[in-house]
Amino acid sequence: MPEMGAMWRAEIDAVEFYVDCEYRFVVHRNVFRTLRGTPAEPEVCLAFVEANADAFLVAAHVRINAAASPSIKAFHLNSRQLRRAMMDASERGAVLTEPAPR
Repeated sequence: MPEMGAMWRAEIDAVEFYVDCEYRFVVHRNVFRTLRGTPAEPEVCLAFVEANADAFLVAAHVRINAAASPSIKAFHLNSRQLRRAMMDASERGAVLTEPAPR
């Protein structure tokens, strides 16, 4: 599983990560609440990204490929995009997990 290098951005209440060193992705805390079914603290959001890195990368690449212009380098991911990528990843045999408590 790839290391995402995700970081918490308190000023926007979201997780931020980069793909291919040039595309910036932001996933708001509410997305994690929707995906997990419960509110999530920043460290839980970060752990969720790292635990499900394959699905987050799939969603990121789908979003990059769907961009209206190749000059767009910053994206948001929503729960629908991530849920679809998680379903695709699980069909390919990736193990999607809830992170262990810290």
